[in-house]
Amino acid sequence: MNIKSITKYLNSSSFYSNELFYTAISFFIFAFIYFGIFVFIKKQDWSNDKKHKHYVSIRNLLFFIFVISIVFIWSGEIKTFIVSATAILGATLIVFKEVILALVGSILSNKVFNVGDYIEYEGIKGKIVDKNFLNTRVLIYSPIQSKELIFPNLHYITNKIVNLSKFGKYQTYSLKISVDKMENIQDYSDQALNLAKNILLAHKEKYEIYFDEQKKEQLFFEVPQVEPQLTYDIHDSHKLSFEIHYISHPLDQPVIESEILKEYLKYVKEFMKKKTKEEKDGN
Repeated sequence: MNIKSITKYLNSSSFYSNELFYTAISFFIFAFIYFGIFVFIKKQDWSNDKKHKHYVSIRNLLFFIFVISIVFIWSGEIKTFIVSATAILGATLIVFKEVILALVGSILSNKVFNVGDYIEYEGIKGKIVDKNFLNTRVLIYSPIQSKELIFPNLHYITNKIVNLSKFGKYQTYSLKISVDKMENIQDYSDQALNLAKNILLAHKEKYEIYFDEQKKEQLFFEVPQVEPQLTYDIHDSHKLSFEIHYISHPLDQPVIESEILKEYLKYVKEFMKKKTKEEKDGN
């Protein structure tokens, strides 16, 4: 079949009549199902995050099924162009390489990254608020203002992206603090730990309730320590440090960290004053 005969065949009314009719019918059916499910989800007594998560998942699933149905409807005509499409396919792979990689990245990432998960991307932390076949939209929180990041799904293949949502709603964070001398590290770290415990005491009850619920819903869920924990790094005498590990909601974390550091610096200031006075009195 040459180009001229293919063009003539394309222009014939028989080529489009049935296929266009079934395509239109499929579109209206999927649109009806889509809006029906949307209304159903909207009426459910769920949280906004759960509604949004189900909405995005069902939307992507329906779109995928719709595309498959269109391919099936036009399968006869597609077969006609298989030979000619080989050359076109080669050009398409070159031109739409990033789009194809994005689709592959989307498929591979579906089991690991979902709407509502908190991730770390290129050192930036945020929450996935939307995810389609090509792009992922992430809301980045900061104490000043919220920002939005959109990256192509091919980055799931080419970049290192970490899922921070091991514990779901709340995440684990670490605050590293350096110390100048070995003789100070014990006092400084103990005080920092006590400050963190006092500051996070107001959140302790809701942490325990949430993780108890997660344990009931997920058989293999590991309940973390809700109270702050302390670890040391004293392998290098010139780089002494300790870390306070604590649990927080991403929106609360910047404020909590600032409060811990603020109270810790007050303590260090008073500690140094007291030490200087003792040295003067000793002399």
